[in-house]
Amino acid sequence: MIVLPPSTWHPDYPCWRFLSLLRRCPTPTLDHGVLLRQAVRWSGGKFFVGGCTPALTTVGTACGVTLSAAGDLIAAPYRPTWLLDEHWLDGQGLDEAPVPAIPDESLPAEPWLWSLAKGQMRSWHSAAQKEACWQALTAAPGSTSLLGLPTGAGKSLSFQLAARFSAGVTIVVVPTTALAIHQALAAKDILADFPHLGPRYFSANDPTSDPAAVRAALRDGSCRLLFASPESCVSGSLRAVIDDLAAAGRLDTLVVDEAHIIDSWGGHFRVEFQLLALRRNQWLALSGGTLRTLLLSATFTPHCLDLLRTMFGGDRWQQFACQRLRPEISYFRGGFTVADDREAALLEALHHIPRPLILYVTEVDEAIHLREVLVNAGFAATECFHGDTSGSDRRRLLLAWRSNEIEIMVATSAFGMGVDKPDVRAVVHACYPENVNRYYQEVGRGGRDGAKSIALWIPVIPKDRRVATSLLPRMLGADLIRLRWKTLLAAARDKKDSVLDMPTNAKHQRLMGGRSYGENVRWNKRLLLMMARAGLIDIVGLQFEEDASEPDGRVERVSIRCNFVPSDLRIAEMLRASRERDLGEAKRGITALDDYLAGKSKICRLLRREYGAETIIACGGCFACRDEHLDPHSIPALDFDPPRLTKPKLDIVATEIFSSGAKAIGAVADRVADLVREHGLIHFLCASDLLNSLTTALAERLIPTSRYYYRLDDAREIGRLNVDPASHVVAIHGRIPDRAMLRVRAGSRVSHLFPKDAQITDANERVLLTHDGASFFPSYDEWLRQV
Repeated sequence: MIVLPPSTWHPDYPCWRFLSLLRRCPTPTLDHGVLLRQAVRWSGGKFFVGGCTPALTTVGTACGVTLSAAGDLIAAPYRPTWLLDEHWLDGQGLDEAPVPAIPDESLPAEPWLWSLAKGQMRSWHSAAQKEACWQALTAAPGSTSLLGLPTGAGKSLSFQLAARFSAGVTIVVVPTTALAIHQALAAKDILADFPHLGPRYFSANDPTSDPAAVRAALRDGSCRLLFASPESCVSGSLRAVIDDLAAAGRLDTLVVDEAHIIDSWGGHFRVEFQLLALRRNQWLALSGGTLRTLLLSATFTPHCLDLLRTMFGGDRWQQFACQRLRPEISYFRGGFTVADDREAALLEALHHIPRPLILYVTEVDEAIHLREVLVNAGFAATECFHGDTSGSDRRRLLLAWRSNEIEIMVATSAFGMGVDKPDVRAVVHACYPENVNRYYQEVGRGGRDGAKSIALWIPVIPKDRRVATSLLPRMLGADLIRLRWKTLLAAARDKKDSVLDMPTNAKHQRLMGGRSYGENVRWNKRLLLMMARAGLIDIVGLQFEEDASEPDGRVERVSIRCNFVPSDLRIAEMLRASRERDLGEAKRGITALDDYLAGKSKICRLLRREYGAETIIACGGCFACRDEHLDPHSIPALDFDPPRLTKPKLDIVATEIFSSGAKAIGAVADRVADLVREHGLIHFLCASDLLNSLTTALAERLIPTSRYYYRLDDAREIGRLNVDPASHVVAIHGRIPDRAMLRVRAGSRVSHLFPKDAQITDANERVLLTHDGASFFPSYDEWLRQV
């Protein structure tokens, strides 16, 4: 039996991967050679084995591993000469052993969290994760909550918990099929003790996930957590089902994962992302105003935050965005002018840098070609994932990736956002990303276990940059804008209140034989969205109408209200400023990467400019910061605003329970459990010395798998709590009053519970806090009658 090491950055971890690969594939390949090298490098450059088989010696030698006469495997640091701006210190190389790069911010979890992951989830990743999840759990009906946490900080737990404690259906909208499959598989593992939730994903092209069966499962309640694309929800075959769920009061939560895509993709590439806000408003109305919305991402720009609030906000908007650059990533770059030179450098690097590894390209043909090159070179455990990968292959590849059967994944951005494998040690870009956001999202697939990971960028200039430029948003010319608007206007129907009802399939005779039916519809939608973003129209409705002449037997119609004279054909001039702004924003993304590649800008500062001044800088990984020693303890904690100060009603409560002993803790736990079950109180503060024993006792009284959730916060974390202004907070003191808890002024009411032997009077024999207007209750029962 091969024993799994205690962590994915432990020196024995590559040995474990090597032995696992050897068991699956006894014939040595270059994959074995690289893992052998990785094991040696992680062991300080020397590893005693006594001897090796000739076949292993051959692949090891190809990867820079030699066997000494004394039986030691030896591997020198890998220092490619084609990297830019690299000056290695003694012992340094591109393939250094990873070290933890972020501080341990974990917190003990409340017992109800223990019900997840088959009892393995016993702590919060950080105080920020706990706050984000709490906001999701306590979000008011009809509200929108924007939640931002760094990649790897566990933001998916927020909607998993929302589904866990919901009596209705949770729909999670994701940008890629890969992410839908990954999230569904992860949810099945995390929520294994709640099979009634039936997590599934929706894909029209996956034979292992029958669309009709998924729709039926939503209707009959056997699926209450679904992952789906915006297209299937906005204009696809899920739309009618979601309408019915909302109208029946069964649609509880709509989650938009990777919500920053609404800004970067929604206006030009996949318009359903921006139309999603309109559909959400319709579902909110159908639900009687009870539908909750969660917007999640690790990378919100200031512009994106403003846009999302405009689209999804309102009176019930709450925002919790805690963004920190990722110190786990070490950035390296090298530029080439000849494709063959880049391919040679890539092959050289792949003989040396650690696994698992993702190799990103932009074009599907390039991904297929490179996978073939690598397999032919001897990297047998290499697979390929791109936008044209079939549904069944996507599922197969994701399962193989999760189970460590793939060493190199050649991929396009279809394998980007949210695909979470903790031990990815290297991400290589053999392309030119079209913007900073894509680049940062993709390098973020590495180091998700909190240890260092390599990000290597090796574009061919100018070839790869031309490809990136071709991906910038395409804008309609002035003549086509006028022609499309005139065509839409001619096909429109007048409705009451100055509303026009337009078919999205309207097509001018001059455009016949050009774009396909689907392309024509998308360009019409893009024009309407462009006009909406410019404030020329308000989109007020989206509905289908039966039409036997259409490919799907129906046509989608958009209802708009014009804020200009519709017949004014100067529409192109009215849109000029908006079009130029969008194009300028897109071009700035490539220009920023130009500056990084040329060494004109540190990646950490470039990213902070992208994501806003409140983003916490934590680098140590780019060419300018790498020489500074990285101490995880020096990395700033995930920070967020302190609670809003209020003027709560204050209570001092003397209980009959003594402060120490198992019976005393049990009695306190009985009281807390009763307050949760019978009185609906859910926010408790606790003296640090009581926390562990009280948590254990509560687990026996409020079974982790029960329907009750609450928070039990350590008094030491008071400065980092985000207390709802309407919350009634109960503070549980030990024999010595906790001064930090006594200073809490948050929520609507703070009740301090003291044991019988506590000193609750000051030097003047006055009960604590009475000078601040606190009410004194000489017994617990008297206080309880007023709760």
